[in-house]
Amino acid sequence: MTAIRKFTRNKLAVGLFGANCDGGLACSTFPERWEATWDNCRELAVQADDAGIDFMLPLGRWIGYGGETNHNGSNFETIAWASGLLAATKNIMAFGTVHVTAHSPAVAAKQMVTADHIGGGRFGLNIV
Repeated sequence: MTAIRKFTRNKLAVGLFGANCDGGLACSTFPERWEATWDNCRELAVQADDAGIDFMLPLGRWIGYGGETNHNGSNFETIAWASGLLAATKNIMAFGTVHVTAHSPAVAAKQMVTADHIGGGRFGLNIV
């Protein structure tokens, strides 16, 4: 089965968004908010893969918001993050987020092809 066929096996794809950044999508001072360490991201991806979640989509973030928690201040570059998740999982699709004004097209293309090879065709692209 091809990766795109795996991704479209359901009429509705269910995914996780923003796990590559501290706090994820929750701007909160709650002490137990998401901490985007590599170990946490890898463990989440493996658990999501085992649970049949279809994809993981990262936030394209360069710096945090500052303030008391510096929301999203600790974050992973998205193509490298996706590559690591793809290497650690079997079925889930991992996206990279590319800001077109900040990435060299040739470098980004090479990075994405490498990620897709690592994941056996499970890399996806989010263009912003």
